[in-house]
Amino acid sequence: MLRKILGITLVLFSVPAFAADLSYNYFQLGYQSVDLDDDFLSGFDTDGDGFALGGSFEINESWFIGVDYSSVDFDFGIDLDQYSIGAGWHTELTDNADFYAMVSYVSAEVSASGFGDADEDGIGAKIGVRGMIGEQFELGGSLSYVDLGDAGDGTAIGGHAIYNFTPNVGAGVTIELDDDVTAYGVGVRLYFGN
Repeated sequence: MLRKILGITLVLFSVPAFAADLSYNYFQLGYQSVDLDDDFLSGFDTDGDGFALGGSFEINESWFIGVDYSSVDFDFGIDLDQYSIGAGWHTELTDNADFYAMVSYVSAEVSASGFGDADEDGIGAKIGVRGMIGEQFELGGSLSYVDLGDAGDGTAIGGHAIYNFTPNVGAGVTIELDDDVTAYGVGVRLYFGN
């Protein structure tokens, strides 16, 4: 399945398009909605919403640093805060598409009203494709894995679409799916160093 997704993505990005550079220098802020199914919480579904902050900072033409933070308030007074920081590498697949890979340190804390909190640290890994269709529209897809020790591990498929209104401002949508969690987001991206 992953091979099919990557193949379709490469065909899409190989269509002739205006030259457009992908930036690895940006900040982003967004709203997210997260649904947890009953397998995740042993017998009941819950959902929540919150915000996410993130950024990417180019070190040189192939390497970048990525930072993300999210906070989600679920039903029943349950809160989840998660952050990650990692290093990534990217390379050109076509004139308007990149492949990237990233390894991150991940930390998550869950708190529940009246029950205290628990936290776990672990590692994350992600591979993906980003590409421009025309000068203003970016599409991307990814496969990620997170291992949080005793809290478990998971693999997710993600995607995003961003429309860049100017060289410095864009807005878009994201989705991430795994066996137990579905997350949707909308947000704004601000580019710098262009």
